[in-house]
Amino acid sequence: MAEKVLLVCTSTAPNVSRAIGVLRDAAFQSPQIDLLCTAAELRDYEKKPHVRNVLVFPHRQEYRAALRLWRRILEERYSAVAVLWCLDSGRSKAKLFAFLCGGRHLLVFNENLDCEYLKPGYLRAIISARAREGKLLPRSWGRLFGRPLEGGFWGIIRLLMFPLRFLVLCILVAEIFFSRSKKSSFH
Repeated sequence: MAEKVLLVCTSTAPNVSRAIGVLRDAAFQSPQIDLLCTAAELRDYEKKPHVRNVLVFPHRQEYRAALRLWRRILEERYSAVAVLWCLDSGRSKAKLFAFLCGGRHLLVFNENLDCEYLKPGYLRAIISARAREGKLLPRSWGRLFGRPLEGGFWGIIRLLMFPLRFLVLCILVAEIFFSRSKKSSFH
C-alpha cells in the first residue's frame, strides 16, 4: 500500500520540486503525494507530475474554510507530513500549520533539502547550525523574542509556553463560538 504524504509548500517552486523528488526516490517506496500551497502558487503546482492532489490554504480571514481544510487533512490520515524549513521568509504560519496536520510523522527539509523526521536531536542540529550562521531568527523576530530572553530563565519559560497558552486560548474561543452558534440555532 502506498504511503500518503502531505507536502506543505513553504519554499520556492524549485525547492518544492526537488523535495518531491526526494520523497519519491529516497524517503518512500511509492508515495501518494498531496501538496498544500497558497492560491498564488496553485498555477505552479496544479499539473505537477507525481502529485495526487493540490490543496489550497484559504485566505487569512476565511476561518471556516481553514477549519474545513484542516478537517479534510485530518481525515486523510497521512503517513507523513513534510515541510520545508528553508530560510525563506514570510512563510512561518504555513510552517507552523504543518504541526497541526496530524500526520504520524513530521518530515522536515532544511535549506540544503536534507530531510529527516522531526526528533529532538534533529531539531537541536537545525537550531545550532542556524545559530552558528546567525540565521536562527529573522531580523524582525529579534526584537519580538529578544525582550523576553532578557528576563533570563523565566523569560525563556514564558517564550516556550506561548504556543501552549495560545492553543488553550484558541480552544476556549472556539468553545464559546460553537456554544453560541448552538444556542442561536435552537431559537
